[in-house]
Amino acid sequence: MSRIGLLDIGGTTIKSGILDHGTLSARETIPTCASMGAEQVIARAMNLLTAFSDLDAIGISTCGQVDPENGSIAYANDNMPGYTGMKVRAKFEERFQIPCAVLNDAYAAAAGEHACGAAAGASDFLCITYGTGIGAGIWLNGSPYYGAGPNAGIMAGGMIVHAEKRDDPWAGSYEKAASTTALLKMSQQADPSILNGRSFMEQAENDPALMQVLEAWTEEIGIGLCSFAAVFNIPLFVLGGGIMEQPIVFEKTVQAFEKHLIPGFRGIELKKARLGNQAGLYGAAAMAEAMLAEA
Repeated sequence: MSRIGLLDIGGTTIKSGILDHGTLSARETIPTCASMGAEQVIARAMNLLTAFSDLDAIGISTCGQVDPENGSIAYANDNMPGYTGMKVRAKFEERFQIPCAVLNDAYAAAAGEHACGAAAGASDFLCITYGTGIGAGIWLNGSPYYGAGPNAGIMAGGMIVHAEKRDDPWAGSYEKAASTTALLKMSQQADPSILNGRSFMEQAENDPALMQVLEAWTEEIGIGLCSFAAVFNIPLFVLGGGIMEQPIVFEKTVQAFEKHLIPGFRGIELKKARLGNQAGLYGAAAMAEAMLAEA
């Protein structure tokens, strides 16, 4: 059994943890301070790992599109200046002199759910997380599928669900319609006092106008899932993100999905993700273990 240092580098926070002979423990969470730039963010992340001794490998989940071949950042938005093109795996391997696995945060969540969560034992599934944006990781024939094109992985949020909206590249996209950002925008039109997803959920069940917003939003989620079903024809969708932990949200999403699904695809199962905000650490651990096993 091995000791693996773990990092989950998000746009807001960096989490650290360790997999010690099969047991995962989350340790510390610090602000990312992304606006300081990628070099500072990576230095802060490396400092977290210095708390662990006798490591055999490192596993990293990170925001941005990750090239699975070399662990570099194929693309990241401007919120973290200098992250696009950064050779993350090479930097950590040079600093710590041990192997390092790096994967995109959505694929890390999928890897975690596959290792010990809602997709355990599944060879084919799609894991989608709903938050400020929408991310997804797909497993086919027991392995992550990144595609053969120039993009490092699939981009679920970029799927067009409203083709009539063409004013920018993301107009009409799944992310514009079904992210929690979209929910918040819709809810504030009905009630300007809504500040976030939590305040929305606290009021929605007793407010008919907000319940209509929830119905419309989960319709958007369900319709998008039907599109994924038609394209991928896989038996399991795992739905994550804090909003999906709300029973009414998951229930209405399932209802919308089943209502719009083509009859020939009946039987696809929808499951809630199980690992919460630790999914990235579990996924990073799973990929690092797989890397060590192949060495």
